[in-house]
Amino acid sequence: MEKTLEEKVEELWNREQIKSLTYAYGECILRRDADAMANLFTKDGAVDFTYLGWGIHKGHEAIKKHYTGTWPFCVKPFFTNHYIEFLDKTHARGWCWLDNLAVRNGESLIGCGKIYDEYELVDGRWLFSNRRIVQFFLVPLSKGWAKELESLTETQPRWH
Repeated sequence: MEKTLEEKVEELWNREQIKSLTYAYGECILRRDADAMANLFTKDGAVDFTYLGWGIHKGHEAIKKHYTGTWPFCVKPFFTNHYIEFLDKTHARGWCWLDNLAVRNGESLIGCGKIYDEYELVDGRWLFSNRRIVQFFLVPLSKGWAKELESLTETQPRWH
């Protein structure tokens, strides 16, 4: 059955709200605002950094603690190529590509990855219910990423 114009507009609006959620996430990293970051997630939401060996952080307090620990890296994230799939009126999933600039011990780093998300509409606001960061590489700018890309394959599962 063909969607009505109203349904199409609602879907476009929801897509834009979800994309804005990702951009707000990046802004929280730039501002180093752990409270605002936690509020982008559902109460029992989780962020999964197991790909980097940093574990899963579930709930607002754990999310705040984790991100506060990342501030010294001075990460500058850039998000592109969003894909969003609606599962029903209040749940969606998707991914976006991540480019990172960062600093470690005074050395410039460059990175690339993909973020796999699950979203939930709570009280009229889209939030992350789960966010899995898959960092393909994060290397010193002076080293480059060519060797990292040679060994990279897109074998990671799309969803949890």
